Amino acid sequence: MKRKRILSVAWLVLPVILWMLPSCNSVMDTEPFTTYSDDVVWGSKTTADAFVTGTVSNVMYGYVNGNQTTWEERTNNAVHNQNGSSFVRDEIDRYDASGGFGNFANIRRCNLIIEKAAGYNGKGLSDSDAKELIAKGKLLRALLYYQQARTMGRFVWVDKVLAPADTLNNGLMMPTTQSTTESYSYIIKDMQEAIPDLPESAVSGAISRNMAYAFLSEIALQGAAYETDAAKKKEWLNLVVSSANNVKNCSLAANFGNIFNEQDRYSDELIFCIYRDKANTTTESIAPLQNVMPNTNNDVLARNDCGPEFKTNGGQPFIGWMWWAPTQNLVDAYDVIDETTGEAVPWNESSQFNKQVTVSQSAPAWTIEQEVADVLYSGEAAADVSVSSLMYKNRDARFDATIVHDDDTWWGEEIRTTVKGNLWRKTNGSMGPHMSLTNYIFRKGVYNVSPRILAGMPTDYHYVVTRYGRVLLNKAEAILWLAGMGEGSFTEAVNLCNETRTVHGKLPPSTASTLEDAWKLYKKERRCELTMENDFYWSLLRWGKHGGYANDGIAPGGKIVELTVSPTYIEIANDRKSFYVGKITHINHHVRNFREERRYLLPIPQGQIERNSNLGPNNPGW
Repeated sequence: MKRKRILSVAWLVLPVILWMLPSCNSVMDTEPFTTYSDDVVWGSKTTADAFVTGTVSNVMYGYVNGNQTTWEERTNNAVHNQNGSSFVRDEIDRYDASGGFGNFANIRRCNLIIEKAAGYNGKGLSDSDAKELIAKGKLLRALLYYQQARTMGRFVWVDKVLAPADTLNNGLMMPTTQSTTESYSYIIKDMQEAIPDLPESAVSGAISRNMAYAFLSEIALQGAAYETDAAKKKEWLNLVVSSANNVKNCSLAANFGNIFNEQDRYSDELIFCIYRDKANTTTESIAPLQNVMPNTNNDVLARNDCGPEFKTNGGQPFIGWMWWAPTQNLVDAYDVIDETTGEAVPWNESSQFNKQVTVSQSAPAWTIEQEVADVLYSGEAAADVSVSSLMYKNRDARFDATIVHDDDTWWGEEIRTTVKGNLWRKTNGSMGPHMSLTNYIFRKGVYNVSPRILAGMPTDYHYVVTRYGRVLLNKAEAILWLAGMGEGSFTEAVNLCNETRTVHGKLPPSTASTLEDAWKLYKKERRCELTMENDFYWSLLRWGKHGGYANDGIAPGGKIVELTVSPTYIEIANDRKSFYVGKITHINHHVRNFREERRYLLPIPQGQIERNSNLGPNNPGW
């Protein structure tokens, strides 16, 4: 069992180390203008640890803060209520900075840890303390560079603390790495050198070997996708497996939803989280909290003839900003248990659905006129049957833990997203504002803040950065790749998928008996398991690079189908007897393009190359 005392990174950064905070990271930071002496900061493990903790916060927020929503929106798992995306339309140019180029201030922090810990070994730091600090510096440097490797493939590798003499015109004229192989080799080397000297176990807000192995299992997996040398690819895929095997003393949580809210935030499944304390945290500072909550009230319901009325907080339980909402595309991924066979199947292929619902490719008569052309299909239920009940009952348990839907209960309220329902997409008027475009709402990661989620309301919170379920799926994917290369058997991957599927999903185990079916199982499993955990976009890139069964039979490096499919919504009649599914055309959400010749790697911002030609050439297609 892990200790339950949790490290809150927001509280352990001591004033003594504020001299290191950067003012700008657009150029190489080389002059910290020291306020406190090195002896004060590095002469004891306590103050050195404080500096490390501040660096942990700086680096690890890059994996979560906004990323659960921003990168989810760049797939068809989610849509933004108010903003269209030039990214998904493939309209960004070579000056785009989405890849996160640079971050030199935090690279400097990592290198300071490494160099100062070595320099103060025996001068305030014991040998073991110094080795641990050096290991943490290398791990953090690797994790920071991985954020750039998976977006741009290349970065400026800096492995020492820079001095003014290293610079020219306030910027260092260093080149980027020349290939993804070189980039991932640096990262993997740093991590492998760090692991032996990291603490074997730690609280889930602190660095440990488990945390390093969990990340290494994913980093090697992403790197292998871009590797063209078969031997190196196999080496890294086997590293995924061995790293996953080295994660110790973790287990899957029995209740999936609770590990993302306040009810089980110290679960043995959680390997690394960022914990925020309500003393310095309010709801609007948490992107996947305030920004997924709808905003309406009983006065609006009465004005627009919607209902039922809300019972709590004076008829105003929902006062969020509602920027991001899950799509019908995502909902379709969660299987339902067939009442006849007991097997897990897509909801619209179950016997209970097919016996009682007539499906049509045309729009029902009650369709909103301007949306008729957007309808993809519709359904009408037999008498005395609720389509909502047929669609949402007996689903994968992760569905209810992740998504609020019609005929649900949330915050003690009866939820209706039907036409004229209390959380219908048009309750506030035509297409919002501040309501879900899809008639679905994210529940995953939403704390039960008392008395409600409202800007300025104090709350604890924890971001889940990595966990055991993710590690198991990393291992499963590597095994599938290796099986396709003639090494090992895909059946072990099926067994791993069945662990998350049965424990978290409460579904019967899959009996996938071919490599192709195993890939289909795995892709669905990862999507359902890791929604809103900054994963799906990067997984799609890997699967596209792998090609074949991983990407709908398309050759490696081809078009990624999922990144071209329009996001969809559901509309359910007020009497719940019929429904339709349509494309979301609001602010051009339905326009999805993916140019495979350039989108597997984002550009090195061209403005940076114009300042330093050594950074070029730019990535393919840019």
